[in-house]
Amino acid sequence: MDHVKLYEIIFKIYTDCGVTAFPIDCFDIVRRRGYQIKKYSELAQKKREACLCLSPDSCIVKDTLYYQDQNTAERIRFSIMHELGHVFLQTSVEEMADTFSSHILAPRIAIHKSRCHTAQQIHDTFALSYTASNKALLDYKVWYENIAHTTRMPSPPEKQLELLLFSEKYNTPAAEDPFTDDNIIYTPDPITIYQDIQRALMAGLPLTEEYKRLLNQYRNMK
Repeated sequence: MDHVKLYEIIFKIYTDCGVTAFPIDCFDIVRRRGYQIKKYSELAQKKREACLCLSPDSCIVKDTLYYQDQNTAERIRFSIMHELGHVFLQTSVEEMADTFSSHILAPRIAIHKSRCHTAQQIHDTFALSYTASNKALLDYKVWYENIAHTTRMPSPPEKQLELLLFSEKYNTPAAEDPFTDDNIIYTPDPITIYQDIQRALMAGLPLTEEYKRLLNQYRNMK
């Protein structure tokens, strides 16, 4: 899957739907997309059985999203976003819809900026199930390692998403944010570097050679 394209879609959804905090409001996104929402338990038996044949969790039929309200809240959220994944990605591939759901619920740049280094923290912050949180954590580690050893920069739509969600929280005006100009290489301050190193170590992530050097330098200062 083209992750740049994926995050272009996610960023547009966030801006169109006014998403500014986590966990995101899945039902609001569905409504803004123009769908009605109905619970499986509200349906007549014949219609409920038809929906269950399509999916035990949720399904979209014409202008209505139906969902299994007997599931846990976390599973409901994931399955609803899964169904929208089919719509936004225009795909029938289940794995792609799962990927969309995981990333829109817990963008990897948001996991990073929220300082999440355990599945429990991801669960608490983004309201994913523990299974989905563990998968998101593993994927985040791959995301982090890829950035650490290649560009050292998130993709352009991820940078936009970061500004949308975190610039005000960290009192960083968009005009001054180092990610707003693609020609500028972001250089974190010493405190941020130390926090990144500690978070990477706690999450079992590999350190770049530069971070290894700085860590050894810090240890020698003690």
